[in-house]
Amino acid sequence: MIGGQKPKVSVIMGVYNCENTIAESIESILNQTYKNWELIICDDASTDGTYAVARRYADHYADKIKLIKNEKNQRLAASLNHCLQYAGGKYIARQDGDD
Repeated sequence: MIGGQKPKVSVIMGVYNCENTIAESIESILNQTYKNWELIICDDASTDGTYAVARRYADHYADKIKLIKNEKNQRLAASLNHCLQYAGGKYIARQDGDD
């Protein structure tokens, strides 16, 4: 702990076609008691409404949620690595769009 502040946790989430579950997954992070976190979501070229749902959250919680998008499907490992490029936390946590 630096100067009494708890370290930031970067939560990374690679998503593909999670339109029906991503809101609940994001809400579970928003409802955590630990508040020093950021969420980085990488949409892996979803063909449903996943990106639109994530975009609404990223716009509403711009200070906490970053949204990036792969132009073509690259699979989960590549999406998570893409998230890591934007992570600024001391620790990394991972969550799926259907958790």
